[in-house]
Amino acid sequence: MNTVDYSRYRWREDDNVPGRVKREIGGGELFEDVLNFNKYGEQNLFLGVYFQVSQLIDTSHFIETARKAWISLRWDVPTVAAQMLHEPREGSPAPAALLVYAPPADRAEAEAWAGQTVILKEGFEDLDTLRYEVVKGVMPEKDLVPQSFLYAVPFSPSSFGLLLYTSHIPFDGAGVKVLMTRYLEHLSKYIVDPGYVDAEKNRHKWGSETQNLLPIASEILRRHEPAEFDANGTLIKPELPEEPREGPNFWETLNQVMTDLARGAPLAHPFKSLKSPLYDQSKDTPATRRAAYTFTVEESKAIVEACRNAPDKLTVNQLAHGCLSLLTVLDNPPEPGSSNVVIYYGLVDSRQRLAREYRGALDYPGYCLGMSPIQVPVNIIDKYAGDINKNLKSVVLEFAQVVKREYLRQQAFPALLGIENQQVEMMLSVPPPPPSCGPWFGGDGRGAIYLKPRYPQNADTVLEITDFFVGLGKTDPGPFFRITEWNGRIMLGADYNQKAVESSVVDGWMKKWAELILAAS
Repeated sequence: MNTVDYSRYRWREDDNVPGRVKREIGGGELFEDVLNFNKYGEQNLFLGVYFQVSQLIDTSHFIETARKAWISLRWDVPTVAAQMLHEPREGSPAPAALLVYAPPADRAEAEAWAGQTVILKEGFEDLDTLRYEVVKGVMPEKDLVPQSFLYAVPFSPSSFGLLLYTSHIPFDGAGVKVLMTRYLEHLSKYIVDPGYVDAEKNRHKWGSETQNLLPIASEILRRHEPAEFDANGTLIKPELPEEPREGPNFWETLNQVMTDLARGAPLAHPFKSLKSPLYDQSKDTPATRRAAYTFTVEESKAIVEACRNAPDKLTVNQLAHGCLSLLTVLDNPPEPGSSNVVIYYGLVDSRQRLAREYRGALDYPGYCLGMSPIQVPVNIIDKYAGDINKNLKSVVLEFAQVVKREYLRQQAFPALLGIENQQVEMMLSVPPPPPSCGPWFGGDGRGAIYLKPRYPQNADTVLEITDFFVGLGKTDPGPFFRITEWNGRIMLGADYNQKAVESSVVDGWMKKWAELILAAS
């Protein structure tokens, strides 16, 4: 079998522009680039954060401080100022898609960039309304333009909101939370420490920040790590296998994942309650909205306890994912004996498959998702025909257990992250699938893993997050559902194209999804 040329994914100098560096994008990054340009910004990312500050700040000082913190973030993670470039590739009809970064010539140029990309928005009562206004569809809409923006919203002199709107190419959902954590750490210090301005200016030696550019995940995969024992011979760290990007385990994983995709995709079971006729992106541009449902603290505790006490212990993600699959079946009841499956691109945060120095919670804000299909047979419902409500808890738990088995199977793949570059190139080499009419799912886990609640993290609190959400742009009819936890409360969300499915339908799905989850308790 052919080996992959990984050298094209490494940062290198751009011979055409002095000082600029570039690398090809690969794996999920490339997948997101294709979605952006071919589906009007499908899956471009949003992170909305609401927070309180311990002192009063007027609007002019707030936006000035917000831009200074954005410049500090650029130094730490230059990818926030990276841009896309598509160049002809010899021997290929498809261009090479590259991420490029050009350092600012000086502080003034960095400040000009911050002035362009940190935007004050006044008069908004919430960030969802702002999000609907600022969404651009394709973003970036062309090469060599900014693709990460921060919208700053003052609600009162001590209450503010930030909406990060960025291309999904350089960052994933966990990554934008890491970005925000790093950003808010800077922001809190600018607010409270008069000497922080000069300290940061002295730290920023523009031109040398390229050393901080994030490598693509395939360049920093985990190598074999032997088990570690203490002086008494007690195991303190188990052995970890390598995450291969070549060799037998690589090819075995790639072949199995691609086979599963090829077999499952034609059997995809869609939602029924979409608009008719089906949304056609060639005739109208999408309009992304977000629906939300938040459980009470007491309900959230009951859900966690139900997962712990299940006959075969579950995680909250497994329960929620199983319930979403059941929701799809209830919306579109299958014929008895149907071979259809509710199939998902099973996206999973794969940072634990990275090298040790990139595995910490805040170490890698880049794109690091592995993917294999998660498939839930719809004929599970057959034996409950006519008695679903009487046996709702049993039905819910059975769907969740199927999801759990799928998760364990996915987890066992030895090269789930290592295959990403080759996997996506294979997916893009065949005609595109029809628009997705079933659910997507993101199990985001505890929000505080990547998005810390209070800042500075190692001093008296100056800034505290009160609420947040992650969302993305949607074009295809099937919504993207997600679940996370914040401050003891489990939160559900759904991003959807309002021109493909009625808001009232999605609101109904959200209430039913919540009802199914609670049925396990």
